[in-house]
Amino acid sequence: MQRLKEITSVFEKHGYSVHDIICSTIKEFKLKTLCHKSGISKSDGFSVTELLCLLLMLPLMAVKSVNQMYGSQYAKLAAMQKDTIYRFKNDERFSWRTFMYAAAKMFRTLTTKTEQQDNTKQITALILDDTTDQRTGYKMENISWVHDHVLGKAVLGFKTLVLTFFDGTSTIPLDFTIHKEKALNTKRQRQQYKKEVKKGSHGEKRRKEASTSKIKQSLLMVRRAIKQGFIPKYLLCDSWFTCKELIQMVRDVANGKMHIIAGIRNDNRKYGYKDGLFNAKEIIAQLKGTTNQRRCRKLGILYYEAAVHYTGVGTVKLAMCRYPHQKKWRIFITTDTSLTFVKMMEIYAIRWTIEVLFRECKQHLNFGKCQSQDFDAQISNTAICFILYALLAYRKRKLSYEFPNECITTGQMVLDACKDIIEKTLFERIFELFEEILAFLIGVIAEHGTMDISQLMDSAEYLYAKEILRSSFLFEQIKSVDNAA
Repeated sequence: MQRLKEITSVFEKHGYSVHDIICSTIKEFKLKTLCHKSGISKSDGFSVTELLCLLLMLPLMAVKSVNQMYGSQYAKLAAMQKDTIYRFKNDERFSWRTFMYAAAKMFRTLTTKTEQQDNTKQITALILDDTTDQRTGYKMENISWVHDHVLGKAVLGFKTLVLTFFDGTSTIPLDFTIHKEKALNTKRQRQQYKKEVKKGSHGEKRRKEASTSKIKQSLLMVRRAIKQGFIPKYLLCDSWFTCKELIQMVRDVANGKMHIIAGIRNDNRKYGYKDGLFNAKEIIAQLKGTTNQRRCRKLGILYYEAAVHYTGVGTVKLAMCRYPHQKKWRIFITTDTSLTFVKMMEIYAIRWTIEVLFRECKQHLNFGKCQSQDFDAQISNTAICFILYALLAYRKRKLSYEFPNECITTGQMVLDACKDIIEKTLFERIFELFEEILAFLIGVIAEHGTMDISQLMDSAEYLYAKEILRSSFLFEQIKSVDNAA
């Protein structure tokens, strides 16, 4: 036993730790249990946890696709053939939405246990927004022309609508839908890949969602989140999504405990103000030159506030503001009339966290990098990207709690994980060479009969050292996830 402890200390001294930053987090999330609860399973072959764990690690290997991985130094890590992974990604039966909610609930459970903070004092919010997923292959199923607000023109790709939950510290993806907008020309549309899916399957439902309006899906996504127990204090969204139906639905939640803070279009919709019905422009004209004009020095904004009656909703507060060097007025609406303008803007600024999520997923986590023509593969790739984001957010949260004085970024965690994987892969190749050399030397010694150490490789010390080394290898750790509860 003493010799075994000495071997352990030698490996620890040289940094050959069996602990892996990603696999340990996956085990904490109980990936196998989440798959079982979500109905994601296989009847034979490799387990779904092994396949899913490998797919989660692709961005951390600095490879963009399954095909690229099999052409890289990591090809030997995967015992399965790449067709096995393709079949898994293309499976129309899997409910990735259910899995994402299960992962989000586990994130909430783990952070609550770790931090034990008073969540009643936290500002919590559901955040709704979409992002452009630009592509190049027009043969992809359901691809279309979508308008990119940043570029100000239509590009080939998808529009991904995303709902996230902000718990006061972290923003976690809950749900998403992938949409098409303007169809391709007739010739190219005929060349698009089209997959026949089973009626009533999750794949068929996703394809129907792609053709429905984002406003309709926004309402459904918020309802699902509330049904799953994610009831925040506020819903945050920009003016594109703000409509009367959305505001009414928010106010009906939990006897009016949930409010909305959103941008709203400066259009001709009417509000009850004083003794008449006026649009936002007309209300601003009435307020100009009065004592209602305010200037926020902290934000450098000129603004007006007005409590108005919105038909079908009730009393709401409008905040009409103009930023420095801008002529256009921006209009914000909230059902929480107790909020001051500054507080309202501070809470609305939380909406920016979803933009950070989009940027980090595109830069580091292979969002939009799936090259498959199958729409089910696009769904699974997006879901896996968001699940990995939740895993990294949890690890970042945990490290920030353990080391409060250190600045930890998602990009740095990805780089650290990539470095860790590269080192493990390199060490696997070195150990294969070491075994060959050792076997050769033992054979030479045994052949000459100088001394008999043929039993060395069966000794407890040798087997123990070999097990420590093997358990530190990446794919061994992937398999160990499948054995976790």
